[in-house]
Amino acid sequence: MFVLFISSYSSVLSFLLWLHLFAFSQGIPLGARYKYAQSGCTFLLPMATILETGNHIAQNGDGTVRKKIAIRFVEQVKAAFNGEAPWRPTAFPNTAEILLWIDEFPDQAGKNKAPDKQEGTSFGDLSIIEEFRKSCKLFPLSEVFIWSLDRDLQNYHQMPT
Repeated sequence: MFVLFISSYSSVLSFLLWLHLFAFSQGIPLGARYKYAQSGCTFLLPMATILETGNHIAQNGDGTVRKKIAIRFVEQVKAAFNGEAPWRPTAFPNTAEILLWIDEFPDQAGKNKAPDKQEGTSFGDLSIIEEFRKSCKLFPLSEVFIWSLDRDLQNYHQMPT
């Protein structure tokens, strides 16, 4: 099983115990968190998630709290890049990759993601969707999905062929 692990940008305050905090804040049951972690899933942390989380850390709380959380965030991001965390970061897309899908953004931003949402797909979410598509091509015999409570992102799920 292969998991593309993402966060909704407003849900994560720090990377400390990322899996537990993310899942708890998203309302993902404890059993589901452990099921994925214990079944050998690969958790990928898209660069958009790292960037958005860093932005939210800098925008919330007082300076002392922000600094403490930012220190934990840096520790956890470094652990992911050094292979010491249960998730691994994806690479920043290069210019050639972005040029393949950037023209999709105006249409995605212009249409509502869901009938009850007056909001289009963000550029960050589009980059996560493209990472999902890339993973599906690389791993056609694996289950690949975006783990999120955002209904529009939940639709991205590949079953093994």
